[in-house]
Amino acid sequence: MELVGTRSEPVVCLTYFFQVCLQRDTTPVAVRIDGDTIMGRIKEIAEATDTELEQYLNHLEWSENPFTHPATIDEYVLPSHEDIADVSSHLQNYTGPILVHSPYSGVGKTTLLKTLLEEFEDDYQTVYIGEHNVTPYELASIVADAVGVGKSSSTKLTEQKIRDANLEEDILLGIDEFGLNDPDTLHVIQFLNDLEPFHVVLTGMTSQWDAIGGLGSDGRAFQRRVAYQLELGPFDREQTTELVQRRIATATGQPHSDYNQIDTTPFSERVLDVVHEQSQGVPAVITAALAELVSLAAYQHANDLDSEVSVELAESIDYANPDVE
Repeated sequence: MELVGTRSEPVVCLTYFFQVCLQRDTTPVAVRIDGDTIMGRIKEIAEATDTELEQYLNHLEWSENPFTHPATIDEYVLPSHEDIADVSSHLQNYTGPILVHSPYSGVGKTTLLKTLLEEFEDDYQTVYIGEHNVTPYELASIVADAVGVGKSSSTKLTEQKIRDANLEEDILLGIDEFGLNDPDTLHVIQFLNDLEPFHVVLTGMTSQWDAIGGLGSDGRAFQRRVAYQLELGPFDREQTTELVQRRIATATGQPHSDYNQIDTTPFSERVLDVVHEQSQGVPAVITAALAELVSLAAYQHANDLDSEVSVELAESIDYANPDVE
């Protein structure tokens, strides 16, 4: 790699990420940057950053940065108690599929589905399907394998094996991010829904659900058969605090059931006001912002600056735009 500069053309040098160094000599100069040197410096920076973070986490008495992983079931902030009671009631008095949808990406549809499957695993054999846009045959085959009857050579033959099986347990089937753009996939879900042991929960974007109606009479018929819909929206301010407290409970090893007793340090209420507003209350955006703020606070702490996250720091970072339909 060769960069040439004169008095009027700054020469770019790689030191800490990229810093601009001005070459004052009017004579053209060539600056050669060795690839091994670059990689070595990047490795040094990464190791220094890891050390800063480790020292800061020790200062907070946290075992990890708790905002860098998808929510576990213990960390998940549930929708309202009324919504959960409605879902539970419709499962126990099943009359048709249950749909969890949202116009937002990252509001917790998948985690809610996994939570429901775990909560009801004593009452059902639970089957989770996370493959997006599965074909009719793939969907039937996954279910057949999960319930122990095994797939056959075609969708129809696989369905026949499922129908003829002597299934002793009720089956709670969770289909995540359904993306049902094939009428034949709807037929498979309708087939499973009509079998007595099966109870079906679907998740997806609101636009996916609306698009099913555009598949013609089959799509509209399927929409009519859905017995209950739960639309997830952004968090309110109280839920944002709960998210922070549940994540910190993970990092400090405290019981998640006592989350409301957990201090939100290094985030003040004013900082969380900023994060909530800038993220528009979308959980995935909130956690991404908090993860970045922890890293920035670690740098401050390592350089003998404030160990708390300031309002100014929270206002200075970039917030992802939530995916809204």
